[in-house]
Amino acid sequence: MFDFTSLPDLLALAVLVFVFWSILRRRAGSRLHVWLLGWIFILLHFAVGLFGGRPGSLQTFVECVSAIMLLLGGVAFITAAGGGNCSSRFRWLAGAGVLAAILYIALEYYSLPGPDGYYAAAAVLFGVGAAMFLPDEARNMEAHRPENLAVWVVVLAVTLAVLAHFGQQDYGDDSIFFFVYLMAGIQCWRNFPRRTTGCLTAVFGFVAWACVFPVAIGLLIFEPQIHVQSSVWNIPKYIVAIGILLTLLEEEILRTEHLALHDPLTGLPNRRLLDDRLTKAVERAERNEGRVAVLLIDLDSFKQINDTYGHSIGDEVLRVVATRLQMRVRKADTIARTGGDEFVVVVSDLLQLNGADVLAGKLMADLNEPIVMEGVSLRPRASIGVAIYPEDGETAEILCERADISMYGQKRSDR
Repeated sequence: MFDFTSLPDLLALAVLVFVFWSILRRRAGSRLHVWLLGWIFILLHFAVGLFGGRPGSLQTFVECVSAIMLLLGGVAFITAAGGGNCSSRFRWLAGAGVLAAILYIALEYYSLPGPDGYYAAAAVLFGVGAAMFLPDEARNMEAHRPENLAVWVVVLAVTLAVLAHFGQQDYGDDSIFFFVYLMAGIQCWRNFPRRTTGCLTAVFGFVAWACVFPVAIGLLIFEPQIHVQSSVWNIPKYIVAIGILLTLLEEEILRTEHLALHDPLTGLPNRRLLDDRLTKAVERAERNEGRVAVLLIDLDSFKQINDTYGHSIGDEVLRVVATRLQMRVRKADTIARTGGDEFVVVVSDLLQLNGADVLAGKLMADLNEPIVMEGVSLRPRASIGVAIYPEDGETAEILCERADISMYGQKRSDR
């Protein structure tokens, strides 16, 4: 005998897993791998449910495995929302936490004897809360303070211990599920970079998914005559799936927009973004009667470096040049790469007329410093042309032309 009531959800989740797998084929990433793993666990949770209605110990085994799959799915979601990795110093604790939570579920389903409340507290102390809320190596430690971790561990430990004390251990796994999926929602809220529609949808879905467990217990205790279909309880799962897919779509849109406006080698703005920012800077200077400086930078010996040492060394030289420019120029100003060895700096709100020449001198000194790479000292040498609004031109196009003329004039004088 098979229980086919979960078959529609099983088919829907199979399609969802296929969608995530298809995305993963086109876009690699550790976080996406963990999202996919989480949905595979949820799929297995429903797949095991098909074997419900078995007699005796076999039914207990089916229910226990189904609950463990639900737990592992939540753990995977917490890990994915947190960035995909626990700190390497605490991975052993993460593993111990998952095993402790699995042990709690097994003890509850098989009604094995244990000291009153002790194994519940131990499961939490080494369990999901402690393991999953340790920061990964890429996160700021301040965002996951130890006292925040301790609060959640104590809350769940007290809850499970009280349930065990009053002989209600069968509600302990529901408490763990509530904790796990609530933490997945909190991790999404903490770690997703923007409060977008996808982020809010995923957070709402996880919180609703977490609330399913206490609400179901409350109805069972206080309103046992109310029967809610399983499809209603499963709605939050699909809300979470929609939120995650929206988040992936939003991230892809942001990545595409960034690539369209930035140089892929150095990460600096490209000519398209430069034109937009320069035009806005000139318009603002016209309104405020201010000045804007355009510095056109050309590397004199870059072609020779490329031809002698190869394109990989040349690319690294360009990255070093971009870094040196960023270290010298204010964050409010714009640095762009507009050609193979050509960079442009736009200085808005120029306070002194000779400020651009002073900056050009400092940039030239920085760029003429040797770059040591693979035991070779390289000197890219730079020529810099300067044009200032409104003295040298009143439009962005004229300023760029005047800076280009100035730069070639300096090249001729250097020769």
